[in-house]
Amino acid sequence: MKKAIRYSIIVCLFSWAMFAVVHWGFGIGADTPTGLMVFSTVYMFFPLITALVLQAIDKEKFNHTGLVNFKVRWSWVVAWLLPVVMVFLCILINGMMPGVSLEYNSEQLINQYHVPEDQQEMVREQMGQMPAYLMMIITLVSGLAAGATVNAIAAFGEEYGWRNYLVGALREVKFWKAALFIGIVWGIWHFPLILMGHNYPNEPRWGVLLMVVMCILLGIIELYFVLKTKSMIVAAIMHGTFNAVAGMTIYFTLGGNDFLNGMTGLSGFITMAVTILCIWVYDKFISKDNILSMTLGESIGRGIQDNVTMTTDHDQLRVEQGDQGQRLGSGSPIDFHGPASKEERD
Repeated sequence: MKKAIRYSIIVCLFSWAMFAVVHWGFGIGADTPTGLMVFSTVYMFFPLITALVLQAIDKEKFNHTGLVNFKVRWSWVVAWLLPVVMVFLCILINGMMPGVSLEYNSEQLINQYHVPEDQQEMVREQMGQMPAYLMMIITLVSGLAAGATVNAIAAFGEEYGWRNYLVGALREVKFWKAALFIGIVWGIWHFPLILMGHNYPNEPRWGVLLMVVMCILLGIIELYFVLKTKSMIVAAIMHGTFNAVAGMTIYFTLGGNDFLNGMTGLSGFITMAVTILCIWVYDKFISKDNILSMTLGESIGRGIQDNVTMTTDHDQLRVEQGDQGQRLGSGSPIDFHGPASKEERD
């Protein structure tokens, strides 16, 4: 736990210091949206840089957790498509909120991104010329493509810290406690960007707290898939896709505010809570992996290190049983490997 606390303090102080230099030294902030967007992308790599520096100091290998794993499983596809399902559910829930209606419009886009008055009419005309279904298709296709490529690379910068380094540092901690810790750190780490209007342009101060809540909920989902797939790459893909498609909610809702709207508001929180409930049911009653009731180390070890040890032990037993079988005149050695486990098939 001390290692996780050390990392969390250092990554936050380092990131905030870099933001202070850029903001007060170069004047990048809410009134320079392009510059802020560029810096926000660079900001995403600070958790990776911090983790690599600490690993070098502690003389740890780059992939000491074994979670920088590119072995693709069907669970990756689920994690890649899940943000799309969540966004559609969020839109439906958002439409049930007081003062909000489901309507294809440009007003939320204009308000969310503070489009200058001289450009607002152009935005309205452009969206008016594009049918709702076409906007949806373009957003989904481009979002899924970007989520698994460009966005995933940027998200890797964050996820290497949150869902790799911290997972290794919290190996002895149970899932829920670890997810809460990582989510709080992840949310607080965002606070300079939030104060500059990122995600909550109309409520930046309350946005700091709302961002922590969102990161806890989304972090639970991402952590589950990391432990399920034994790979933090899946978190980078999910994170990248989430960033790419979450904004679709502003095209189809009218009214509301930062507290209610989108994946970063109450509608999104309810959506993620429902998703977490589904994961809990699946984990406990369907797959019976019980990832949510284990420590992180137990989940990781069962899929990586323990498998290596068990394979070695089984190979040794096969040799011993083979020798014994030959002495007893049996036809072939006993195979202790058996069929692939359900976890290996996922």
